[in-house]
Amino acid sequence: MSDSETPSTPPPAATATPQNVTGEDAELKAINTMVAALSPLKDEQRLRAIEYVLRRFNAVTLQAPSVSSTASGYASTPTSQAPFTTGASSIVDIRTLREQKDPKSANEMATLVAYYLSEVAPPTDRKTEISTADVERYFKMAGFKLPADARFTLVNARNAGYLDSVGSGQYKLNPVGYNLVVHRMGKVDDGKAEPRRRQKAARKRAAKKVPRGKK
Repeated sequence: MSDSETPSTPPPAATATPQNVTGEDAELKAINTMVAALSPLKDEQRLRAIEYVLRRFNAVTLQAPSVSSTASGYASTPTSQAPFTTGASSIVDIRTLREQKDPKSANEMATLVAYYLSEVAPPTDRKTEISTADVERYFKMAGFKLPADARFTLVNARNAGYLDSVGSGQYKLNPVGYNLVVHRMGKVDDGKAEPRRRQKAARKRAAKKVPRGKK
């Protein structure tokens, strides 16, 4: 090769290109979204969020594994997973409970929240007192219209006889509120209650019109 000739530059090596992706895997995208949303949370908050999502879609509720003894020591073995239950009915999330009980007012919804947290909620959420923060949180989760001021809602529910005040802005469900949720809310009106009330009122009016006998 003479000095006037310059070596030719070799062509660049061919690089493998991935196949064109027509669409992202919906399942993988959902997993990535959930992981990103749950990562900043604390362990207790993360567990509550996962349990709510599972219950919302009628999936199996998370349950901590039980500890069983073995010959070599203790080994944790997973238990059969089943929804939490209370009495004969399966526990549901607050939105499903609201749909079942169909509260007619903010007072009834606040009573339902107190019932849910004291009787129905998973152990990690269960408590006997509720506050304005609980009203705002669970009204939103249940899809129920938020009151203008949650403090007045709790006061009104107390004045209606459904809740008892325990101080420091905390309220707890009382027997009247419990009976309201369990035995009255969500009942189908058979159309007989209103006529009975009208008949009773008519009898009272008739009794007032009857003149008393002269002594």
